[in-house]
Amino acid sequence: MGLFDKLRRRKKEKVQSSVAAPQTDYSQTIVGFVLLEREDCDFNLFIDRMKMEWNIEINEQAEEGNLFFEVDGMQVVCAHIAAPVPDREVEENAKLNILWPEAEQVTARHQSQIIVSVLNATDAIQGHILFTQTASALLQLDHALAIYMSPLVVEAGKYVEVSRGLKEDELPVPLWVFIGLYQNTEGASAYTYGLRNFGKVEMEITGSSKPLSDVFEMMFMTTTYVVENDVTLHDGETLGFTPEQKLSITLSKGIATEGESLKIGL
Repeated sequence: MGLFDKLRRRKKEKVQSSVAAPQTDYSQTIVGFVLLEREDCDFNLFIDRMKMEWNIEINEQAEEGNLFFEVDGMQVVCAHIAAPVPDREVEENAKLNILWPEAEQVTARHQSQIIVSVLNATDAIQGHILFTQTASALLQLDHALAIYMSPLVVEAGKYVEVSRGLKEDELPVPLWVFIGLYQNTEGASAYTYGLRNFGKVEMEITGSSKPLSDVFEMMFMTTTYVVENDVTLHDGETLGFTPEQKLSITLSKGIATEGESLKIGL
């Protein structure tokens, strides 16, 4: 059983927090890059997979390497570029993925990319769901290696596996929000990148005496809880996954994130 599987079970435990955020207006383009090991791209296979996997029927045909279609008022653009992402941008970010040690070496093999964009999404969750369905179908092409959503890099097979949780109404938050980890003399730390896309403040755990695995688990569970339940945490509140656990929440200038972040005392 992989780490994602273990944590998906743990995150379903009740969280001790009482603040729920109102729904917010949302208007943003969601963009990612599907990395291919060859320069070719067969969108017909993708169209078949969208129907088979997600029951989404696409009647449009690709033209000059581009495919445009619409689902529930949202526009999706898949643009094939017969060249890799320049300047080793993907490979450098791949080094941050501690859950995939071979990420840098594997992504370095990509020879082309499909830029996936979802436009006109009025709801963050629904927009990300459609993006995930699209990306998952593209990542089932036989020469797909990974997806890149700066700074997140996820291996193709793992992305497809986690995305299928949508069929059980489980939101694949790890595919949407990056969790960075680092350790220094002050202790173990974690930070998020991507919560702002859901109208939330990024979070950090800094200088914890807990093992790095425990820090990751807490950040994973808290991030998933916040996104799934549309919860806004506030400065001065406490957070806990058991009745006894009361972790402090403090809003201050970010350390590993831009702007302010919520610091969870662990």
